[in-house]
Amino acid sequence: MYRVLIVDDEMPALRFVQSIIERFSKNFQVAGVATSGEQGFQLLEQQMFDLLITDIGMRGMNGIELAQAARAMQPNIRIVIISGYGKFEYAQGAIQAGVDDYLLKPVEIQSFRQILDRIRETLDAEANDLMEETLTRLLCGEAVDEPLLCSLFSSRMMRFALVRQGNLFTARFAKFRTAQLRQVHQAGWIAFYGRDEQETILLRSSADRQKRFPDELADLLKADFPDLPCTAIYAPEDADILALPQFLSRAAGRMVNTVVIGKGQLVPLNALQSALQPSVLSAATKKRIASFVETGNTRMLKELFVSLAIEWNQNSLPQIQAEDLCYQLILYTADLGVPGPKRKREQILREANELYGSASSYGDLLASLYSLIFEEGFIRDKNVSANELCEYTLNYIRENYAQPLSIPRICTDVGISQTYLSRLLRKYAGTTFNTFLTQCRMDAAKQMLRDHPDILLHEVAACVGYDDQSYFSKIFRNETGMTPSQYAAMFSAETPNHPPKA
Repeated sequence: MYRVLIVDDEMPALRFVQSIIERFSKNFQVAGVATSGEQGFQLLEQQMFDLLITDIGMRGMNGIELAQAARAMQPNIRIVIISGYGKFEYAQGAIQAGVDDYLLKPVEIQSFRQILDRIRETLDAEANDLMEETLTRLLCGEAVDEPLLCSLFSSRMMRFALVRQGNLFTARFAKFRTAQLRQVHQAGWIAFYGRDEQETILLRSSADRQKRFPDELADLLKADFPDLPCTAIYAPEDADILALPQFLSRAAGRMVNTVVIGKGQLVPLNALQSALQPSVLSAATKKRIASFVETGNTRMLKELFVSLAIEWNQNSLPQIQAEDLCYQLILYTADLGVPGPKRKREQILREANELYGSASSYGDLLASLYSLIFEEGFIRDKNVSANELCEYTLNYIRENYAQPLSIPRICTDVGISQTYLSRLLRKYAGTTFNTFLTQCRMDAAKQMLRDHPDILLHEVAACVGYDDQSYFSKIFRNETGMTPSQYAAMFSAETPNHPPKA
């Protein structure tokens, strides 16, 4: 909630502005009012504000003087001048004072709301950048400004959670180095990416919680991460925000030993956990494999893989142990001389490493592993080549990029497995699902901004598949090196220096 100071020596005008903010701008809170420039100046000395709305023609300290003083005391404050004066010198003075916008009385409600939307967008971007910078310093073990922490968070006492959407990738061995805020659909939560985009760090203020933290966390995961099962390691008690790096270090270690492919879990960090035993193929399993290989009974060998998947699922086998067992399966069957594979073991092992992160279940994992060993294709229309199937998939993404696409949805609609989709895109298109989807969305966004430079940014974001305008702007800047507003300004013939409306 952004704090607003309103200064106007005409009480009806002041109350009118206040009513517009209270009725139509849920992101702004009127935190102070003053009927003179001097009173406004005193409030600025006592409190921090995000937005100053002031009249110009006031007795004593006028609005221009107040704006200059406000900018000197609080450099990041946004300023809007409202006045009954329409002369150019007043507008010129406002510009020189560094105000963000200028409106004439009587204030037109729609115009005022548009100004507030633009300022909110700017404040959101600044707040996100500052929070990312501060969290990154914290994650890297650098000193942070504690008063700044207090201003960024509603409370320093927080509850933490590390969430893994889907499976572990090789990033499980990486360190937390940067903080990139991500969208979360429930108020009160702060979320940013962990070691990759499948991992999220969640923060929840103690003061904001309405019910037990595990219940709130379960509700959030159900609403915000619907596509894949999630493993969440959460702090059992509230802790100071400064303790976040220590929590993440312990939670990341716990995560490695906890993730089960195809299964969601909520685990408190202090929960007891049995020591993981070495993963070894049983003598009975090896004997059956040897028998099937010797007799060439590939059907029974495939059924053995299916039974192993059922067993691993029933026992909630951690992924790290499943990887060890898959490694042994590959080497053992290859050593026995299973028909094929023509590939070298090393190549099969490399491709197997890619399966662990994308498999939807142990059944999917072992079916894909079986296909690797025997050089068999995935279940698909035999009359369609892999290259044709890849192009069909790319066209599907091109036609549906504005929808809430996900890998599971595409696999269902196209009729292929998740593992095969990933391999297909890498082999025949040289890309990944997320990379290609982002490219399609950014290309569409750039076209819209070129054709309609004055279009509202939230409309652009919605049209290309983003619910969160700030997140869309960040992705756009990462892809193009400039903000959507800067990009659109290059194509605006009428107002080349003005961004599109928010």
